Formats: sequence, C-alpha cells, structure tokens
Amino acid sequence: MGTPLKDRLARQASGLSLLSFDPTGRDEPQLATLPLHLIDPDPNQPRRDVGDVTDLALSIRSHGVVSPIIVEGTPDGRYRILAGERRFTACKSLGLPTIPCIVRTVEDQSRLALQLIENMQRQNLTPLEEAAGLRRLMDEFNLSQRDLALRIGKSPASVNQMLRILDLDPTVLANLQTHGQPSKSVLLEIAKESDPERQRELVAQSQEGSLTVRKAREHKPRPTSKPSAVEFEVEGGTVTVRFGVGESTKERVEAALREALERATARSDV
Repeated sequence: MGTPLKDRLARQASGLSLLSFDPTGRDEPQLATLPLHLIDPDPNQPRRDVGDVTDLALSIRSHGVVSPIIVEGTPDGRYRILAGERRFTACKSLGLPTIPCIVRTVEDQSRLALQLIENMQRQNLTPLEEAAGLRRLMDEFNLSQRDLALRIGKSPASVNQMLRILDLDPTVLANLQTHGQPSKSVLLEIAKESDPERQRELVAQSQEGSLTVRKAREHKPRPTSKPSAVEFEVEGGTVTVRFGVGESTKERVEAALREALERATARSDV
C-alpha cells in the first residue's frame, strides 16, 4: 500500500522525500529525479505502442536523458507518466535506477491534451491513434471541433480532416490496425473516398507501396456538384449560409452556423 498523502507531506517537511512540493497540489511544475520503480505508464495513453526503443536507449546510454519526462503524483505515493513513455521504457531497458522528471498536477482534460500534443509533436502516434485521440477528447469533454482545434493548436480544418479517418469503412479500419498504415497524407486522401470498395483498393495499393498522395488524388472521381449556399426558413426571415469556395457539406454548414452564432453573441449591437 502506498504512502498516504499526509505521511508523504510529513516526509517532505522532514527532508526525507525526493520532492520539496505537494505533488497533488496546484499545477506548479517542478524538476525532480525519481526512481523508475515508482513510475507507472498511463493506461489511457493515446499511443498504444511505444515501438522499438533500441536507438533511443543507445542515445540515453551515451548522452543521458536530455529531456525529462513529465509525470504527475498519484494518491498512492506513485507517479503516472503524462509524456515521455518511450524515454521511460528505454531507461528501464538499460536498468537505470532513476530518471529526470518534471512533476505536474493536471486535470483529466489537460492530461489527455498534453499527451496528445506531446505525441503529435514527436510524431509517435499513428494517424489512427491521433484521430482516435482527438475523437476521445471531443466525446469525453463535450468539445466541438473548433474548441478542440483551439486547445491543441491546430486549425479546425486539419482537425476535421483527421476525424474523417474514423469514418472509413470498418473493414478498412481493421485492416489498417493489423497490416500497417500508410503515411498520414496518403490516409487523409483515402478518407476522402466515400466508396468502401475503392477505399479497400487504395489501402491495398498503399500497403504495397505503390500509392502516393498524387496518385490518390488523380484517381479520385470528380465529386458530384453540390450547392455552395444553403437557406433555412426561420421565424420572421431566412438564414443563408453561402461559401465562396467549395461545397456546402453538412459539416461546413454546421461549423459556419456555430461560428456565426458565436460572433453574433459577442456583438453588443445584436
């Protein structure tokens, strides 16, 4: 059983603790060197596979851990990884006793966002893992695509593109999870294809190494034309959503209406 919080704080006050702050208090990041045996991976980590850490372990053996991992204190006296699981795994493979850490306290929403951002910046997530992580943030914390984009520093359009990957045919998604995934740019092009059979053909070509972004675009059938404006009859008038470029898809209309409502709410003369 772990050390209760009161006991841990008492140990800190007496100088017996490795830390000089309350790890369950406010989010005030502190640098500490912690034993690896007190650190646990986060079971809700968006990345499901840390991959081969052989080269990373060799680098750490030669140069040490250049960038500390990020952890948070847990009530049982242990620490949970927020970012840096590959470095943690590499250190464990080397048999190192400790690892430099930045200890933070974050809420669940900030934790998941932090893990996603850290992984995306280090390019450790597969496209499916990234898309699933974004969807999870939206579902668990009731975020719109626009809100999510603001929180993770991406454009709403790029978030929308990533989420379209999850709309691929279920058989295609299962194939990608078991037989490997193409690059993000290629997969984004495949996700624009609505025909499941065509999706399967493109995925097969990508896994054979014969599909490029250019080829995926060249073989994409011309989309059926859709109106660039949509009108809604409302009480006392008409609301029109008109786009200067592109089709008036359901997603674009919904996003435009939300943005218009936000701007109207912010105006003092409305």
